[in-house]
Amino acid sequence: MSTTTTARAAPRGDALTVSDSVLSRSWEALADTAAITWRDVVRTTRQPEMLSFAVVMGVFFLLLFNYVFGGAIGAGTGVDYLQFLVPGVLVITALQGAQQTSTGLAADLAEGVTRRFKSLPMNQGAVIAGRTLADAARNTVSLLLVVPVALLMGYRFASLPGAVAALTLAVVVGYAFSWLGAAIAAKVRDPEMVGMLSMFWLFPLMLASTAFAPAQSMPGWLQGFATYQPISVAADAVRSLANGTPAGADVLAALAWTVMMLAVLVPLSTRLYRKPL
Repeated sequence: MSTTTTARAAPRGDALTVSDSVLSRSWEALADTAAITWRDVVRTTRQPEMLSFAVVMGVFFLLLFNYVFGGAIGAGTGVDYLQFLVPGVLVITALQGAQQTSTGLAADLAEGVTRRFKSLPMNQGAVIAGRTLADAARNTVSLLLVVPVALLMGYRFASLPGAVAALTLAVVVGYAFSWLGAAIAAKVRDPEMVGMLSMFWLFPLMLASTAFAPAQSMPGWLQGFATYQPISVAADAVRSLANGTPAGADVLAALAWTVMMLAVLVPLSTRLYRKPL
């Protein structure tokens, strides 16, 4: 009886040991992620141009499209163009974080910072996770700085909860795109080439989206793509939340895109990053 009981207890002890080991590694990964996040947040405070770039781009798009193109687009579509434009610019501002993730990670790879990280007893996936979280924090601040400019121009949110939900969704979508930037950097690893590739995918998607103009104002052959590509889906969802129109379907579509991107890009980026330098 005693022998049988001991034999039966052994697997339970092994299971507890495995469980404790998994829990310990998880906590270590979280601690490493928090450390990298803090490192990149501190670096942003020491290099404010990293923050100012996204803010300047957001304000630039607001001024350019509202005062230069707004009359023609608004007259042609019958919409209040400023109310249409601002939510789209919020999404575009959040997407600037993806470009900064890409170029920043590539710079770390080229300058030997990543080599030092890999020599440390730390979770390597935490390096990318920490950077993307820091970029999400920077995106949040960028959006909060762009919003007052939009308000001065005459834009109005439908409600405070709608504004908070819209800004939160923009940050979440920007976070998903940051992993795309991380995947590009981990694969290419050359800062100049990464910068060129970031512009190559970001600007076509941005301009061929409903961030700046309704899909019906575009050529027929482009309307389908412009309607369903992820930036358009995100812009439509943020617009619905910000302007107080029915947002359920738009938000679900944006979250579906976000989940799919993260499901593919998180493991892909991590695997590419772990390859030998």
